Amino acid sequence: MKQISELLETGIYETLTIEKKMTVGDLLKDLNLENKYFGILVNGKKADENTIIHQTDSVVVLPHIAGGS
Repeated sequence: MKQISELLETGIYETLTIEKKMTVGDLLKDLNLENKYFGILVNGKKADENTIIHQTDSVVVLPHIAGGS
């Protein structure tokens, strides 16, 4: 699997399987994505780092997008 930072830079994404109940903050820490995202969606709804995610939930991490000059 590609490094998450590379995935965020290229816009390519992969699906990850959540193996246990955790918070979004725990997931971001596990993936080394703290402070490297613009927004987080859990099951299509805006979430924060305290949102609890379950094995059946869909999680989308939206990367920061740099603008042109």
